[in-house]
Amino acid sequence: MKNIKLSKANLGKIKINLNRDNVMISRSQHVHGGSYEGERIDGMKHGQGTFVYTDGSKYVGNWKNDKMHGQGTLTFSCGEKYIGEWDNDEKHGFGIYTWPDGEKYIGAWDNGEKSGQGICTWPGGDIYVGDLKDGFRHGAGTHTWASGEKYIGQWQNDERNGQGIYIYSDGKIEMGESKNNQLIK
Repeated sequence: MKNIKLSKANLGKIKINLNRDNVMISRSQHVHGGSYEGERIDGMKHGQGTFVYTDGSKYVGNWKNDKMHGQGTLTFSCGEKYIGEWDNDEKHGFGIYTWPDGEKYIGAWDNGEKSGQGICTWPGGDIYVGDLKDGFRHGAGTHTWASGEKYIGQWQNDERNGQGIYIYSDGKIEMGESKNNQLIK
């Protein structure tokens, strides 16, 4: 161990706290504003920690090499919230995203985008269950409107495209091929 010379002026700037596993836990100011309190390894956020952004947003969860990684919750100052898995600072894996107006997505994420199987619900009562890609309905899925109408079939870039069944609220059923959200039979 090296001897370090400290002056009284610098003494107040040092914050060291070792837990029982000898992992450094520190509180520091982030270069972009906000602050982090939690575990660090080699000066980087690593392990369990909390980051509070200057706008009031807050991330509580796991870190790896200064990036959100593993399980965590990001609560935005605007009221949006993501609870789920992270990889390299991106939503990745399974997660739940909610908006203040009541919109909600539960499902798979890939590099920050809704991708894979998921369920989308909107405040007006619409529900989509199915495949998503890059944030859009894409692949097989079912969209049920609050009016009672339902489309079961193929989606491409958030539009009905391909084979599907459209069920109207009065019970009438149409089957065929859709293109650009229109049934062309």
